[in-house]
Amino acid sequence: MAEIREVADDPVSTTATQQRLAHAFVELAGHGVTEPDDPSGLLATLAALGPRLLGSHGATVIHVPDDHLPVQLAGTDPDLVDLEWEAVEWGEGPGYDARRTGRPVPDSALDTLSAQEAWPRYAPRAVELGCRRAVALPLSADPGRGLTLGALVLLYTGPDPLSADVLALAQSFADAAGYTLARDREIRQSRALADQLGHALKSRVVIEQAKGVLAARRKVSVDDAFAVLRAYARSQQRRLAEVARDVVDGQLDLGTD
Repeated sequence: MAEIREVADDPVSTTATQQRLAHAFVELAGHGVTEPDDPSGLLATLAALGPRLLGSHGATVIHVPDDHLPVQLAGTDPDLVDLEWEAVEWGEGPGYDARRTGRPVPDSALDTLSAQEAWPRYAPRAVELGCRRAVALPLSADPGRGLTLGALVLLYTGPDPLSADVLALAQSFADAAGYTLARDREIRQSRALADQLGHALKSRVVIEQAKGVLAARRKVSVDDAFAVLRAYARSQQRRLAEVARDVVDGQLDLGTD
């Protein structure tokens, strides 16, 4: 396993500490999703905050956009990322549980019987990598709606549990990232809906044009022209809008029986 550098707490003033925390949140906001379905910068930034500000020896982030897009992972160490990929396949581990339930997985000793029973493959492998404790925080964008898009997993080599303050800060980081991911998800969904509506509108327009063309050629009502258009599309097993486009472009003559 590649060495994970331990970062000791710096004896900084309250003001300096606040500045560091503020900068961390700015980093999370500044590494928003810049490409569709590519939040890699945000995930990597969140993972890096584990060793920098939360005293962890390593961190991984799991992101599950929805049921139609692949799982995405980031981490501070390649071996830990590999472990998280295996955990996704196994369907176990603190990150998997936090994402599935939308609730934090408490600071847990990985070499205990309870951890081995809960995560029979994940826990022994993590211990082999030198990790003695783990905690996972959900990326909860909207807890009221149960929207959880992933989890931040913090891994420690020391025996001491995390303080409540550190856990609260870690959850705040996870919430900030979850909010950004959710907003990107909503934007992508809005764009997809707008595209669908735009396509539907264009189809409606060309169908109305084709009805007018046929009504004029056949000297019938627009309702009768639409019936002709629809009957032809069904008989040829083609989309109505495609047939209408051919009629408008002059590539299909339905002007006579």
